[in-house]
Amino acid sequence: MAKISFKAKTETVYEMDGTPAYTRVKVPTLDRKHCDIPAFRQHPKFGGFANSDMFPNILARIKRDRLGEYIRLDRVPEGVAVDTTGFLAIVSLDA
Repeated sequence: MAKISFKAKTETVYEMDGTPAYTRVKVPTLDRKHCDIPAFRQHPKFGGFANSDMFPNILARIKRDRLGEYIRLDRVPEGVAVDTTGFLAIVSLDA
């Protein structure tokens, strides 16, 4: 299974009265450094694109369709795992 993972700092969004509303993580622009390239080469759908110039566009589409600009930690999308035990949150996604 091809895996995409990145680290990001968590942000707390507050209500107007100052109480915390939810916590979120900003999704960076996905690049080859975030991917397990050997697994992508073996993937039936993405195997032919792993070393091509179209790969960044495929990663941008994965970000747009499955992640968005931010991931709310109270509404984590299906297939996405978020580990917040350390200083930075580690987000993993199976493509």
